[in-house]
Amino acid sequence: MRDSAHLELTALDRRAVQNSPRYTVGTLHYTTFGLFAAILWLLVGELGIAMRERSALPSGLEFLRLNAASDTTTSLLISTVPAVLSLLLLPLIGYHSDRLRTRWGRRRPFLMVIAPVGAAAVIGLALSSEMGRWTHEQLASLSPGVRICNLAYFCVFWTIFECTAITTFALFTGLVNDVMPQRFLGRFYAGFRIVGLSIGIAFNSFVFALTENYLREILLTVGLVFGGSVLLMCVMVKEGSYPDEAGSDSNAKRVSFAMPRAHILECFSHPFFLWAVAAFMLASMTFSPFHTFYQFYASTLGISKATLGTLTAYSYGVSIFLAFGIGWLVDRYGAILISAIMMSLYFMVAATGYLWMDGEQNFRIFYVAHVVVSGAYYTAAASMPMALFPSAQFVRYNSSKDVMVTLAVILGSSIQGPALDLSGHNYQLTLLSAALFSLLCVMCLVRLHSRKPVC
Repeated sequence: MRDSAHLELTALDRRAVQNSPRYTVGTLHYTTFGLFAAILWLLVGELGIAMRERSALPSGLEFLRLNAASDTTTSLLISTVPAVLSLLLLPLIGYHSDRLRTRWGRRRPFLMVIAPVGAAAVIGLALSSEMGRWTHEQLASLSPGVRICNLAYFCVFWTIFECTAITTFALFTGLVNDVMPQRFLGRFYAGFRIVGLSIGIAFNSFVFALTENYLREILLTVGLVFGGSVLLMCVMVKEGSYPDEAGSDSNAKRVSFAMPRAHILECFSHPFFLWAVAAFMLASMTFSPFHTFYQFYASTLGISKATLGTLTAYSYGVSIFLAFGIGWLVDRYGAILISAIMMSLYFMVAATGYLWMDGEQNFRIFYVAHVVVSGAYYTAAASMPMALFPSAQFVRYNSSKDVMVTLAVILGSSIQGPALDLSGHNYQLTLLSAALFSLLCVMCLVRLHSRKPVC
């Protein structure tokens, strides 16, 4: 009888140990199953966020190609205009997100408003040709032409979508920082990359070649997936509670949308933060030119969309194979060191591509190397902001960094489009730019590795 009671007690104790919290992040306590569920729902949100780069951007570039947009117009619409507007949004949302205190947390209320707006903007993109045609008919002799009307609608809706996508990603990064244990961030972002790359493989294998004839249907699907997956994540992921910041009133009935400049300038008072910003800016300038014009480059060499899509899918497959290994290295040795190694590899790829690119076959080799090595850098660097910036004011610091990255995008896009038009569409210049900026980025990362983070 006593032995039976002892065995029953032992079983109860075993179940209690299994169900007890094993992982803690702030006021959140996870069992193994609870942590797995949180990761799963965060990756559902990543499904929507990844639609921007993996599906919406190639589709948008195809829309511009079909409407005969110049390199300058492409650079302006894809990069410059949204970047200018995000300069206003990122610091504002970052500041208020860090200070917001609601029963839904501090990130999810913003995401639940922004995601539907982004979805509606993509649906507007899908209907841009129909609206452009209707506007042309209504204006009659006053119309600047169907092509210009199409591009005007594209500019409006793409700008709205880019602003929402940029702020969604910034808030998502803050949410991950708030709810994920630090020791798993490298491997989490490896999973994050795998989700995005899987979408890229599916898009480039089965959808990309169809964009010329089914662009509207593709963009409608992108919009619905973007909005639906982010909203589902917001419903299923739980945020903890946060201590009030000094000077904030969590019970205030009216929210002020003023943003004290002192809170933003405070970020730039740390020399370490300045080195971090320089590294992120240079990384953005490294990849942006080729990433913006790779479809145009391939077209000048006679490479079909189907071939380019197949190359991209194979490259993403290699990146998926490498992702968890890179994530483990980041958790073991740190994001800064592994990011520096990957950027050094990319410098060699870009320099070799610039010196020896002379035809379709070499482009294929370079393109695969570009996708794999740049992807490895993104996997390694994804958790670097969490290692660099203080958790309590994370989005404020991260959005301040994003402002400077955006300025770099504006500067680069304002130069790259006109430069390529003047050079007679010499897209090989994008490789020279990549080699120079990647080398400078490596220097900043080496400097960062030897300094103390912002505490």
